[in-house]
Amino acid sequence: MRIAWIDCAAGASGDMLLGAFLDAGADLAAVNAAVAAVDPSLSVSIDRVSRHQITATKATVRVDGAAHPEGPAEFVDSGEHGHGHGHGHGHDEAEHAHAPTRRWAEVQALIEAAGLEPAVRDRALDTFGRLARAEATAHGVTPDEVHFHEVGALDAIADIVGVAAAAVSLGLGRIVVSTISLGGGRQVRGQHGGIPVPGPAVLAVLAEAGAPVTGGAAPYEMTTPTGAALLGTLADDFGAIPPMRIERTGVGAGGRDPVEVPNVVRVVLGETADQPAYDLVYETNVDDLDPRIWPQVLAKLLEAGASDAWLTPILMKKGRPAHTLSVLVTGARANAVRRVILAETSAIGMRESTVTKHAADRAFSSVDVDGQKVSVKIASYGGDVVNVQPEYEDVVTAAAALGRPVKVVMAQAVAAAQDLWAN
Repeated sequence: MRIAWIDCAAGASGDMLLGAFLDAGADLAAVNAAVAAVDPSLSVSIDRVSRHQITATKATVRVDGAAHPEGPAEFVDSGEHGHGHGHGHGHDEAEHAHAPTRRWAEVQALIEAAGLEPAVRDRALDTFGRLARAEATAHGVTPDEVHFHEVGALDAIADIVGVAAAAVSLGLGRIVVSTISLGGGRQVRGQHGGIPVPGPAVLAVLAEAGAPVTGGAAPYEMTTPTGAALLGTLADDFGAIPPMRIERTGVGAGGRDPVEVPNVVRVVLGETADQPAYDLVYETNVDDLDPRIWPQVLAKLLEAGASDAWLTPILMKKGRPAHTLSVLVTGARANAVRRVILAETSAIGMRESTVTKHAADRAFSSVDVDGQKVSVKIASYGGDVVNVQPEYEDVVTAAAALGRPVKVVMAQAVAAAQDLWAN
């Protein structure tokens, strides 16, 4: 399995993560195609820079071909002034104080309508959702009331969609994130006054993700809200570099070059050294829940980060029919999964066990079925392709567009995928 470890010793921001993935070999053309699909004015360019004599890639968002000024916060009242934004660049926040805004629902609709690969779309929506929930928590509003500044939203769209596309292009089966440095020091200016460092939104995002954090060595904001949300979405687990055979390292630079630390994020890519992955299984027996609720419970568990969730019919004491709920999850998502089990079912406890998981390597591509794009997942083991499977939702969409039964389009997609596999 191809895995990645993200080193956040100097914190993280959206542009730093994007630069690191591109430096690690992600497809710049795929990144630009994805961001342009959401907003045709957007593109990403890269430059080679140096931070403390470490060579790195600096990703720059461009709007209609021009380098985008590194603006202030992405959200009303947010204090994002980290590596690639605002503070220390002489940019006047006042010029954006009355900038047009977009609600979270508008950004969501924009991404959903963009025709992105499902894996890219889902990761981008998850990241924006985390940002909206964190800002809502920080400012005492609902996620639907969160407004994205029009200028900052362009940065966020390019960074978030770009990172999602870059990660998918690398075919990563597992991502581990290090302890995240947050920074500290004096307050920074937001639209409505001073904001402490680390900012409330950063803390809310990382609390939801269950991420390990530390203050770090620098007296300023080291991790931005966008960087925090991307890390929460990307991470399958948190911790030290996992066992791997290293292929290459990507280094992404922030906009500043402070004296305290090299202002970079590192992405280390490699293959698992035939080490099995260890996951958790939570189980609980439930005999007093309305069975109509179970589909929603399973959906919420998957939204919370479970790798899989399923029900087994059982017979309990006194002959009562019941179900065993089983949930497979990585350690990074365990707390969120436990919360869903206890909040959404009538269970008051659960069993935890550790299991060994062996997984095929995964990559993504697409096939054409009479003009309709269908994404496919390619699984390989020991260097051999063992399965190619079309994405069901894409098949359903293509079937509706072509006016054909789903089973017919599925067969066509499978045949096209097998041709792709053979070639």
